Amino acid sequence: MPGRAHDPVPGDLTLRPLDYPLAPVPGPRLLVDGQAHTLRPHRRTALARLLAEHGAAPLSERTPVLAVGSNAAAEVLAHKLGRHGAPGVVPLLTGVVGHLGVAHTAYVSRGGYLPATPVHRTGRRTAVVLQLLDDAQLAAVDATEPGYERVELEARHYPLLVAGGFRPRRFHVYAARDGVLHLPGTGRGLHSQVEVLARLRRLGVPHTDHEDPAGVAEALTSPEARAAVRRHLAEAGHARPLGLRARPAGPLRWPEAVSAPRAARRARRPRRRRTGPR
Repeated sequence: MPGRAHDPVPGDLTLRPLDYPLAPVPGPRLLVDGQAHTLRPHRRTALARLLAEHGAAPLSERTPVLAVGSNAAAEVLAHKLGRHGAPGVVPLLTGVVGHLGVAHTAYVSRGGYLPATPVHRTGRRTAVVLQLLDDAQLAAVDATEPGYERVELEARHYPLLVAGGFRPRRFHVYAARDGVLHLPGTGRGLHSQVEVLARLRRLGVPHTDHEDPAGVAEALTSPEARAAVRRHLAEAGHARPLGLRARPAGPLRWPEAVSAPRAARRARRPRRRRTGPR
């Protein structure tokens, strides 16, 4: 891209905005210092053992966070953790969530691209990646998401099944503060940056009047340009609410997220047969 140096870090999307969001991991992986290793989470003790072997935080100290955009790409997550000095070992569990879609935010990132956000879509099933982050990793990812709020979703609204047969009852996700982008003719999903930036230019959005999508992305790296685009999208009605059934994210650990409610555990217990006189 003109004006940008060669990208020495594959996961630094500020240097390759038109490639957003990169490819998510194709199956369950254990990220270890930038390398994604195949993971077999159906063996319930295998994950805990691997974390211990790498000297990483145990599952009891990890928070489940749903990745719907570039965070689902191993190289992007590795770059974010390394940039903030966080530990590099993260379990990544692939799965499917119901009633949740993915679309572009009505916000431009500092790299000049329009990132992804979860949005409520009744009946939709979406492939996702569930990250199990320790506290330092969670703080590092939080710091890279200035346009988002981390919120909590519940399986009763958004049923989630991930590799290993896990069905978390609660999990976190990053939701865009400025809402979801609504552009006539582009549908409700996630599109290539070339397509989205071209659509903004055709609609006359400020700072997008360059013929080359790379030039548009370059122009949008300016804080003033990004602010102008955000205002324009909101005033023109192109920013819509996400519609998520969510609540503010509080402390949540993996064992707590996957444990059955007390009432359900009681219901599954075998009833003792009475042998004495009635």
